[in-house]
Amino acid sequence: MTLGAEGGRDIDAGIEMIKQGDLLSAIAIFERVVREDPGCGEAWYFLGLCHQQSENEEQAIHAFKRVSTDDMCYPSTLLGLAASYLNENKHNSATLCLGSWLQRCHPGVINNETSSMSGAVLREALLSIPRTQHNDVEIQTGLGILSCIVEEPHVAAEHFRAAVAISPQDFMLWNRLGATLANSDQSSASVEAYRRALSLSPGYIRARYNLGIACINLKAYREGIEHFLQCLKQQDSAAVWQALRLALCLERHYTLLEAVDAHSLAPILHYFHMQ
Repeated sequence: MTLGAEGGRDIDAGIEMIKQGDLLSAIAIFERVVREDPGCGEAWYFLGLCHQQSENEEQAIHAFKRVSTDDMCYPSTLLGLAASYLNENKHNSATLCLGSWLQRCHPGVINNETSSMSGAVLREALLSIPRTQHNDVEIQTGLGILSCIVEEPHVAAEHFRAAVAISPQDFMLWNRLGATLANSDQSSASVEAYRRALSLSPGYIRARYNLGIACINLKAYREGIEHFLQCLKQQDSAAVWQALRLALCLERHYTLLEAVDAHSLAPILHYFHMQ
């Protein structure tokens, strides 16, 4: 859908907020745009990305689904939707999205109906596509997501590593690389990828949460606590509170557990001098 000048400026402002790592402001901007223009696919797409980065997959999926099939950003939306379904362990839905993306962007490489596609069929189709500078990142991303679906994190990591080599400023790709490295029992290597993501987008909640988990796995409990607290300063999250509780127990900060159970952030921030 074509935006007016004001709507286009709002989209640009929201994208700038994402680049600055201010996801809450970006979400507010895109929500305002879709309230005023519910048919604005671009705003729905970026709203979905923001929710995805904020560990809120349910709202991300809702936003992605509002992008119409005739919108210019629909193909990218399908990849975003596949990633969200993967994060929610809805592997069949993620596979269907990848199949729809292939049929939309590379018609002719597969003949099967999307409902009957297997991981092997999709992988063969993805590998058969001639690579260009324009499409290689998306193909590597598709292969990475597919490898995660079929539980081959080592293979997924190689695809995301190839993707970030082509697009080193894409903080979401760095986070995906970190996640696949972590799932491959390479927590030390994942830390570098998460930190790269955060250097590009300091407000990226999912990457910071993942970094906190990696720190816990490496027994760097204090650093993990600090990352979880930073996440909670940005957004309340049951998953982060749970991870924080575990980290505090591992550090034997038992006196803070009452505040955790009450979701009272201020006294914990005060204790760690993070106010």
